[in-house]
Amino acid sequence: MDNKWEQTLFQLILHGGSARSFAKEAADLAEGGKWENAKAALQQANEEQTQAHKINTSIITKAARGESIEFSVLLVHALDLLMLAWAEIDNTEQYIRMAKRISALEAEVMQCREQISKK
Repeated sequence: MDNKWEQTLFQLILHGGSARSFAKEAADLAEGGKWENAKAALQQANEEQTQAHKINTSIITKAARGESIEFSVLLVHALDLLMLAWAEIDNTEQYIRMAKRISALEAEVMQCREQISKK
């Protein structure tokens, strides 16, 4: 395997894996109600995903030009990790929205209970 090609695949793996890790971190932070920290981690996930997407686009462009793309287990792993990162980011975005709604509802329930207990 060509060294430059191998480095490209490792960069794709690095950015895809980082995007997934930041997304998981954002979900954990949201679970704890740390909304601003979750937002920051999700932003980092999106930045890493953007870098991975640029690399993936360069691979697709190369193939579209008719250049040879060396198939390998490393390529499969890199693309698999990229797809997992995209899914993880999407799921985390949905989870954060839902967690915020649940948090707001819990606060409202607590407020109602306090009002009832004062009567």
